[in-house]
Amino acid sequence: MADNRSAAELIRDRINSKGFSARQILIVAVCFLLNVADGFDVVSISMAASHIASTWQIEAKVLGVVLSAELAGMMIGSILLATLSDRYGRRTILVGSVSAIALAMLLTAHVSNIPQLLILRFITGLGIGGVLSSAAATASEFSPEKYRHTAVIVVTSGFAFGALIVGPVAAYFLSTGDWPALFTTGGVLGVILLLLVLLFVPESLEFIANQRKPGDSSHTLARINKTLSYIKLAEFTSLPEAGAEKTVASGSIRALLSPELRSLTLRLWLTFFLGSWIIFLLMKWTPKLFVNLGFELNTGIYALTIFTVGGLFGNVFMAILSTRVRLTALISTMCFTCGGLLIVYSGWQSSSIPVLYALLFLINFCATGAMTSMYAVAINSYPTHLRATGLGWGIGLGRSGAIASPVVAGFLVDGGWTMWGIYLMLAAPAVLLAAFIVRSLQSRELAS
Repeated sequence: MADNRSAAELIRDRINSKGFSARQILIVAVCFLLNVADGFDVVSISMAASHIASTWQIEAKVLGVVLSAELAGMMIGSILLATLSDRYGRRTILVGSVSAIALAMLLTAHVSNIPQLLILRFITGLGIGGVLSSAAATASEFSPEKYRHTAVIVVTSGFAFGALIVGPVAAYFLSTGDWPALFTTGGVLGVILLLLVLLFVPESLEFIANQRKPGDSSHTLARINKTLSYIKLAEFTSLPEAGAEKTVASGSIRALLSPELRSLTLRLWLTFFLGSWIIFLLMKWTPKLFVNLGFELNTGIYALTIFTVGGLFGNVFMAILSTRVRLTALISTMCFTCGGLLIVYSGWQSSSIPVLYALLFLINFCATGAMTSMYAVAINSYPTHLRATGLGWGIGLGRSGAIASPVVAGFLVDGGWTMWGIYLMLAAPAVLLAAFIVRSLQSRELAS
């Protein structure tokens, strides 16, 4: 019987036929490190903000615009560069994005005014947006089916690790007021990672197969076999003609909203929005809550650190279980649990620091663990030609939730709301709604 499978399907079967080779693990590891660097770069401006403000004598509202510039860049980059990734290749966008980040970070160390800083932080955000979706897509497409969810969760967890390690580095440099050194460090790290991408991360095999044109089989076969040899898998002697491939437009928003994918796409977008809404509301307002309760600012900072560590443990937990339990069911359970914990947290109103710390740890254990795992669900719910675009739009629109929730909370605080009431009215229902949405996705959890 003739084999009617496409080249992309044959490649996927070849990758699934064996476990991880050392080279495949290396590819995933480099993608993880790219996200570690992104986390470092994003938080570095927050760490240096007070020193920049005091050095340049700038007002808080101006500083707020600077801090928002990178987030706006990330939102646009996640959508725009993810679309280009599906058209021109994961590796191409990774190289361009990491180059832009490294250059912008190095130049940030030498800025002398606010407009320069704004432009460079926006460019940094654009690059980070491109890395987030392309690195996740690359890790997924080089991983055997059994470990695809795990690989994506591990890679996207790198962002939180980077956000955590920037603290000690910043403390070292900022103790002497040398805030530019923090950005130089990020820039040098970017240059090193650019070299690692160029040396060890090939173009996605499935992308190559889906982008070939009729009459181009020999050239495509040579490219595919070179990469198969690199990751220690058997080469092909021939490939189906390009006419057997699905001729679809890569990176098309119209395709994401086609009748077949519209329901899935809209549910994913809403889930990303709600996840970012919850996490950033808690992240931005937790220190202020502790101050309002009468604690020192350092207590609030420690609370935020514990909150972040809880998210890291949540990521590890989800990565371990992702090969044993249906991921959407696990995410749904984590969301329901997070909603319950938020209700307990908002009603506790206790002055017991250990109890509050423990609740914050558990809340972000569930929230970040669930949100990071949604990257895996999203990227493995779309076909190859829409994979980065689908994730990129989800991340990009999710950032609007990250922008909106702290602002809404601020208006409510000015209106006399307590933080307990805000957490109960804004965060808990959002978590529960996200849980229902994820539950409804289970029937659509297709693996490419």
